Amino acid sequence: MDLPFAFDKIAAGNSILGRTDEIGTIVATLEKGGRGLAIYGEARSGKETIVTEAIEQVRARRNNLIVCLIDLFNIRTLEDFSALWREKMKECAVEVNRGALLPFEISIDEISGNKIFDLPGIIATEAGAQMVVYFKEFQNILRFEDENFRIADLDRIWSRHNRVNYLFTGSFVNAMKSIFVERRCFYILCRTLEIRPLDRKLVCEYIRTTFLNYGRVIEMEEAMAIYEIAAGNMWYVKQLCALCFAMPVGYVNRKIVNQARDTLLSIHVPRFKQTLLDLTGNQINLLHAIVDGVQKLSSAEMMERYRLNSSANVFRVKDALQKKEVITFDGEENARIIDPLFAWWLRNYYFN
Repeated sequence: MDLPFAFDKIAAGNSILGRTDEIGTIVATLEKGGRGLAIYGEARSGKETIVTEAIEQVRARRNNLIVCLIDLFNIRTLEDFSALWREKMKECAVEVNRGALLPFEISIDEISGNKIFDLPGIIATEAGAQMVVYFKEFQNILRFEDENFRIADLDRIWSRHNRVNYLFTGSFVNAMKSIFVERRCFYILCRTLEIRPLDRKLVCEYIRTTFLNYGRVIEMEEAMAIYEIAAGNMWYVKQLCALCFAMPVGYVNRKIVNQARDTLLSIHVPRFKQTLLDLTGNQINLLHAIVDGVQKLSSAEMMERYRLNSSANVFRVKDALQKKEVITFDGEENARIIDPLFAWWLRNYYFN
């Protein structure tokens, strides 16, 4: 029997909670040739779930869909990227030819320079098919941008392709914003989609009914406590619920929720402590201000209260914390800590 609250694999089909709008946006994008979408959000926020589901929905209606997955997680150099790209394009060409009545030939190894990045358009056209190039951790491309390689080169090439959709996903929120929002790379090719936390009521009802389906009881108040700790991040929500479910009780009260919370923190706190060890005193002071809900970080009162020295120093500290992917800012320049459990721990333990 499958246990509830599985957090070690992506959700699929009816097990996906919400995300109808996000999946619909991706489906609509894939049904228009030559379009793209940049999808970003904190780690484990559901990006892979919604992209996979959208691709499956489109694939069910089309038999000529080619999907090329390119994961840049461990790619650090242009040479590695080019080699991985060439390998994936070869795999796609072989896959297309496997079921083709009239196979085509492309001498991929003989193509040099930036011309290899035209291969999706060539393969899709030759095959008379639609191709989806799906990137994971696309923000890593910033690591090897230099005088010989510019993201603008890819923008220029990929924007010409009519039968290819590009899906860019990444879990480094600020790096993805830098590429697609601040620098406006691929602004003709694609739109952006930020994955935000799920609605409180929806998640709490999911928690309550899932426990009930397995003969357990949890009140809405306790379900809300789980939601608040995780700030709507379903990876953390499911971990907390799985820990509660593992306890041999039929009624999940606040004591059980607190025990699950403490167990979850024991797993993740070493990572949080390492994050703090990598920060300066001023950076920790700024985190304290954000945890306290301060938004006017450069006001004289706040700089004195949190020992931030000067507005110039605040600017430098904010920039450093963004580069380290610890904090981010919304469109109105309101700050938040990216990892919701880290934020909860800072608020309730470290700064308490």
